[in-house]
Amino acid sequence: MKNTNIKWGAGVAAAISTALLVVACGGTVAPPVVANDVTAPVTSATVAALSTNATPMAFPTGVPEFGTTAPTTLVLSGTSATPDFSIASGGNTATGVTTFGSCHFTIRTSSFPAGSPLAVGQVIVIDPCNLVVNTSGAPASGSASTRSVTLRLGNIASTGSPVPVTINSNGVVQIYGVPVGTGTLTEVTGAR
Repeated sequence: MKNTNIKWGAGVAAAISTALLVVACGGTVAPPVVANDVTAPVTSATVAALSTNATPMAFPTGVPEFGTTAPTTLVLSGTSATPDFSIASGGNTATGVTTFGSCHFTIRTSSFPAGSPLAVGQVIVIDPCNLVVNTSGAPASGSASTRSVTLRLGNIASTGSPVPVTINSNGVVQIYGVPVGTGTLTEVTGAR
């Protein structure tokens, strides 16, 4: 007869004992949480996340690279490699296409006056161009919750826009189901 004894390492035995103790005491094991906010470069993939509901990004004091000082709204839309955008500020609007490697806004239509950075034919390059997802302390439970997302254009950040964010058990952060980055996970201690 063959010996089928299994030798358990101390770590495995301790983990099983802890899990059994938590369950026996009527508690549950809390999922890990994300240790910090997740910053992701704006790409055609991350724009697809914002495009799902044409999430407007508001800049209350304008965007220097756009030449705006009044409240300015930017909406990125589309799922192509060169998604569309629209910018509104001070009663004027501009539309065009976006390319990446930073954010490159090519103005196709505009009611902004000639000489403005947002006039027809202008190309505005902004670097860095990132999404910042408020994931600090959010559980990696795989369930969607409303979190704030901001768009950072150079040194200016938009106000936060509420969007459904899901954090999977491996730390992958999704907005409207589109992966935008990965958070650093930390275990919750003392959870019951």
